[in-house]
Amino acid sequence: MVEKTAANLEQTVKSLLRQHSMSMRQLAALTGIHVATISKMLLGKQRINPEYLEKIAEHLSVHPTLLYQAAGLKVADHVDKNDHLSLHSYFKDIIDYTGYSSVTLNRQSIMDELLKYDGYAKTSEGKLLIEEKFPEKRQQIFGTGPFIDELDSMYERYIHGEISEKEKMILGSGLLYFVLATDAIPDFMFPIGYLDDALAIQITQERLMEFSKKT
Repeated sequence: MVEKTAANLEQTVKSLLRQHSMSMRQLAALTGIHVATISKMLLGKQRINPEYLEKIAEHLSVHPTLLYQAAGLKVADHVDKNDHLSLHSYFKDIIDYTGYSSVTLNRQSIMDELLKYDGYAKTSEGKLLIEEKFPEKRQQIFGTGPFIDELDSMYERYIHGEISEKEKMILGSGLLYFVLATDAIPDFMFPIGYLDDALAIQITQERLMEFSKKT
């Protein structure tokens, strides 16, 4: 497991270095971290230091959560709970990193899908489908991070929360998107494969915030 996460981190950092036409020594000079320390950390020969990852992320112009994820760290432990932009920034960095365009992840098309699910989310059939299919699909995700934390929170609120019918409808449409929609990117490419689901969840949270402002 250590070798696997180290390989992921090494691959991610080296890819970002190539994008910036930067050498490891240049990165070391910018961050103030000895080049040998960076190399050992990337190779899994030294314990991952989250503060070092933050410095590296800063000079590679990406959100730190991208490196946390690659290093196998639990992202929720290193992200400010009050930072509502963390989820958006994290997945934006992955989109930029992988080369997927905004055309591939069309916000309006995802919004249209969510609105189509609104009516179904209010029915007993829709609720039953979520209860049956969500746990099954959730078990397929072997990872941690803001997206998964938000997804689990949405499900718990939908099933057990004391919320209004409107809130349940909005949450239900987001969960139905997760279990039913045809993904823009294959899900097996975690975390890349869940980018459209993450955007759907982000839109769902925005809809909930808009609703709360009106009540």
